[in-house]
Amino acid sequence: MTDSVGPSKKPTTEELADEARRSSPIGYFNFAETYRTAARALRKSKAKASHKESPIRFLYYHSIELYLKAFLRAHDIHPRELRSKKYGHDIGKLSRQSATLGLSLDEEDVEVMRLMSETDAVIRSRYILTGFFRWPDIGALDRTCKRLRQSIAQELRVKGINVRLR
Repeated sequence: MTDSVGPSKKPTTEELADEARRSSPIGYFNFAETYRTAARALRKSKAKASHKESPIRFLYYHSIELYLKAFLRAHDIHPRELRSKKYGHDIGKLSRQSATLGLSLDEEDVEVMRLMSETDAVIRSRYILTGFFRWPDIGALDRTCKRLRQSIAQELRVKGINVRLR
């Protein structure tokens, strides 16, 4: 952990516990909800832009990542571990571990996450790159988010975490 004052140091037990409390499963879940809601609003908007779908895709991608991290936090994976090279932003690793811990993914979800992890889909939503490319369909991204939202909300409730879906 690096701060603005000094070099990296090993966190204390108290610091790790504090970080775990502050990075709760419901926090990740609610942040995923925010990105999903923004993606859906932008999709419905009449905004005129040359690459309108790119930020929509990025919002959905980030929402999927955060839903998976909410699920993993509910299974006591520490936020520091979620940020580490073990998981980081790797949707493949996050989704495989989530499935191992019982998260049910349908064929479309698996394909969306495969495209996110095995192609440049996420980076292409952030930067202009030319050439042939296969994107996850925006409708598929929305459906994957919807399924993750429902199943992870249910998992959090089973674990005693109050989730309100709007």
